[in-house]
Amino acid sequence: MTNTQKGISFGVLVGFAWGLDTVLMGMVSSNSTILSNASSGTSLVTAFLHDFFCFLWLILAMLCMKQLKQTFLLLKTKKGKAACLAAFIGAPIGMSGFVLGIKYAAPAYASAISVVYPGVGAILAYFILKEKINKKAVTGIAISILGSVALGYSKVDINAYPQFYLGIAFTCLAVFGWAFEGVILGYAMKKIKDEENIIATPQQFLTLRYLTSATVYGLIIMPLVGGYQTIALLSSTTIFSFIGIAILGAITYLSWYKAVDYIGAGMGTALNSTATFWALIFSWLILGKPITPYLAICAAIIISGVFIFALSAQNKTTE
Repeated sequence: MTNTQKGISFGVLVGFAWGLDTVLMGMVSSNSTILSNASSGTSLVTAFLHDFFCFLWLILAMLCMKQLKQTFLLLKTKKGKAACLAAFIGAPIGMSGFVLGIKYAAPAYASAISVVYPGVGAILAYFILKEKINKKAVTGIAISILGSVALGYSKVDINAYPQFYLGIAFTCLAVFGWAFEGVILGYAMKKIKDEENIIATPQQFLTLRYLTSATVYGLIIMPLVGGYQTIALLSSTTIFSFIGIAILGAITYLSWYKAVDYIGAGMGTALNSTATFWALIFSWLILGKPITPYLAICAAIIISGVFIFALSAQNKTTE
């Protein structure tokens, strides 16, 4: 198998795993114990459990790859500290917005809108890092955002999701959180030099991401929303469900980095956007949510825009 074939395989796995992760997170978040005991922070409890168990899985992966010591040494460097700042914005803020979007606007809608974050990140990088954007990229960004706006104005079952537009707003928060994370991480990778002979790998940055997320959730957010009292009441079956879903989260990011390594950031991001397609499919298969023609068209427009943007970035890197 060639590197291109490996990269495409990992990219497809990213979309599949994240789409399934999104739907299962929505399903587990409806657990009656969580709903009845953490009404003000339901989704924050699920976000903490998701990222905490993702971190534990990544620790295990780092042990197997013999990179765990280097990961924690990275914390002492400027690059590592910048990565933690990026993670704070992208994980607790971005992930919280995403799970709240799933709760209030349904997994299919949250997933479809969330994939525009690379385009938003490119716009932010243009203004903050002075990175250039070509006309093809601008076209792709415009198409994906147009599809997201159209999706936000779509007709939904208000009885099932009475706070749908609040969910859209939270999903937009996730988009900006992840976009800012990418900008800060990009700055750390490109502008900050390696220190103390520590050459960071993407897997190490990913582990720091989930370490930051789990720490902020665990020490600040969970006590504020009474999250630990809720977790103490959860059944072992529910806890194991979160552990299982966290595997999907870890697989998603590890596969994404592998895809980027083999076929570049542009194509890797484009394949990442197929999570929208898989979220629609799994919402239908698992939750019984119908795939309306309007929803399917909007999702196709968003994915097309992301592909145009991502491939323009791919072409730029090969010039």
